Amino acid sequence: MARSSAYFAANRYPDPAQEPSATAPLEDLPPPAAARFHALRSGLLALDGIGETVRFMGNTWRWAWEYGVGNRKLCWLHIVGDELSATFTLSDIEEDRLRKGGRLASTLLRVVEEGQRTGPVKWCWVELPDRRAVDTFLRLAGRKAAWLSERGGPHRAPRMGNRRATGSNDELDTE
Repeated sequence: MARSSAYFAANRYPDPAQEPSATAPLEDLPPPAAARFHALRSGLLALDGIGETVRFMGNTWRWAWEYGVGNRKLCWLHIVGDELSATFTLSDIEEDRLRKGGRLASTLLRVVEEGQRTGPVKWCWVELPDRRAVDTFLRLAGRKAAWLSERGGPHRAPRMGNRRATGSNDELDTE
């Protein structure tokens, strides 16, 4: 993911017992970073069907702003010191669509190429040091949000569980 736990240790909101409000960075960051956070948050929440959760993501990431469609995740925003960054995942299909979908900013192309594959997805991390980076990331987020909206909920085969007869052939008890 391009960053070590030492990087994330500088998370502005390290205490797992103190959940920051969704708008805390607007007050806590210096004005230029607060303006970028406002643009990011507003841009992500303006995407169709996207919800926001401020969530403690363990001792490495600490508090992050999570955006998604239901249980399908779009991205996570990190407030580390006075800086902003984002993490997003791409499946093989999404990565292929991204590459075929027209010119990709060189920064994002590098981020995708350097992403760390874990199981079925690639984890990508990007710095958002200025408004141009924010706008570039929001274009990518818009594309991914559209892909997430195309799919229904996750499709899983029904779980059968352990079935055992309870005295008649018509009744099955599921454990």
